[in-house]
Formats: sequence, C-alpha cells, structure tokens
Amino acid sequence: MSVRAFTRIAAGGGGLLAAGFVDRALTPQTRPLSTAAAAAGTLGHIRLYQYQICPFCNKIKALLDLHGLEYETVDVNPLTKKEIKPWSEYRKVPIAVLTPPAGGEPEQINDSPVIAERLLDAIDAAALRPARAAKAFRSPQAMEWAQWSDAKLAVLLFPNITRSFGEAYQAFGYVQDVPHFSTADRLSNQVVGACAMWMAQGKIKKKYAIDDERQALRGAIRTWVGEGLAGRAFAGGDAPHYGDVCVYGCLRAIDRTAAHAEILDDAPELARWYGRMEEAVGPSKGSYPLEGP
Repeated sequence: MSVRAFTRIAAGGGGLLAAGFVDRALTPQTRPLSTAAAAAGTLGHIRLYQYQICPFCNKIKALLDLHGLEYETVDVNPLTKKEIKPWSEYRKVPIAVLTPPAGGEPEQINDSPVIAERLLDAIDAAALRPARAAKAFRSPQAMEWAQWSDAKLAVLLFPNITRSFGEAYQAFGYVQDVPHFSTADRLSNQVVGACAMWMAQGKIKKKYAIDDERQALRGAIRTWVGEGLAGRAFAGGDAPHYGDVCVYGCLRAIDRTAAHAEILDDAPELARWYGRMEEAVGPSKGSYPLEGP
C-alpha cells in the first residue's frame, strides 16, 4: 500500500483516527440489560460498536460498567468498516443500538455525548440511584469535566501512543483478540493501522498546536489532579461523578500501552484515583455477541 493510501486511512472522514481519537466520537439480537433498566422500559438490549482504543467508546463502557448494566460490544474493522457499512451511513464509533425490552424497532444512536445523554436519562428514569445522588452525578461541574475530557484530554492520547511505529503497533495489538477478525484482518489492521497512525501523528500535533505531546499530556493530568480532584477521593467527592467516569474512560482506552504506565508512574495521586475508579467501576459487563457481529 502506498504512503498516500496510508495517510488517507488515517485522515479520512471514516477512518479510525477521525472516528476514535480526533472527532470529538439494523436489527441485532442482544442480551437484556439489568432488570432495573429493562423494567423501566427505557433501554432494553444494548449493543455498542467500538474500537477498543477509542476513548469515547471507553467513556460509554465505563458509564455502563459503573451502573452494572450488561451490554454487548462489537469491534469494528478500522480498515473496512464491514460491521457497520451494510446498515449505517454513520461510519464513526461509538454507535449504540438499543432494542426495546418487549421487542420492536432498534434505535441507533451515534456519537458519545448523545449516547451518554440517552443512557443517563434512562438510568435516572430507572431510579438506579437516589434522586440526590443522580443530581450530583450530573452536576454542572461534572458535565464541565466531561466536556474537558473530550476537548482537552482525549485529543492528547493519539499523539502519545503513536510517537513511533513500535508504540502505534502496540496500541493496535488489541486486534489480535477480536474474535470475529480473520488472521488477515488482524495482520492488516495491526500493520497498516499502526503505519497510518504513526504517519498522521505530526499532522494531528499541528492541528491541535501540540509541541511536546508528553508534556502536554502531563499538563492535562496536572489540571485534572489539581482542579478536578483537588485532594478528594473523586472529583465527585466521596463517589465518582460523570466527569470522573469520562476521564477514567479516556485513560482506560490506552491501558495496554507504555504511555499509560508512564502516566500513572509519573503521577502517584492520579494512580491512586485510577485504582479507586477501577474498584468503583468494577469489571466490564460487556460481552461479545453469541451470534457474531
């Protein structure tokens, strides 16, 4: 594949970069959500189309995991989009598909802020938290930090995991664990995807006026620790609010990379908060669809 083709994959409107890192970002049969949400008649079955290293996808998964809601995930092939092309004109991720508990027409929801709002409304309608706690979870401060995570933190992750081909290759290692990817899918995505991401790194730094990507990320972490956490267990106080969830989701997206380990090593207070968030969010409630994507 030519250099021009690599660049087009990285920078094109439907590519992994646009869908997962920089923009910001059917009739499936799925398993039911938790009893509370299903009884509320607001969510039903949920399937999330994702890239595992997409911070916006991980934000949605962290929100669901925190509330103990079961869901299914389908990894989209970054090069072919074959999992969504047949039924969706929207070619970015995340995409959520909700199917009513009693059956009926599935609802496709695009873009992480829209998905999150829909889920938060449903969670509140199902009364999964007391009214006062629900209000605190979505406080103006929480929503400001959620927006900050999209606009300031998430855009710094891509340059930090693509400083070299080796780092980009490591980031794309997740494709080896996707059940429905063929051997050719795995090889092409890890090699071609890593090349594309690595080659696009300079362009993205220029777009966002990033000089030293690691220093910029450390600065964002200092902002979160100093102004967000401000000496508390969570930005939400004794319990996480939505801002905590979004920042945690962004960082969890790169947890298989050297950058993630370095960030936590450099910021002990962040590492302690991250550990508390891991405990609060708990293990993933996501599963791969039994019948395939």
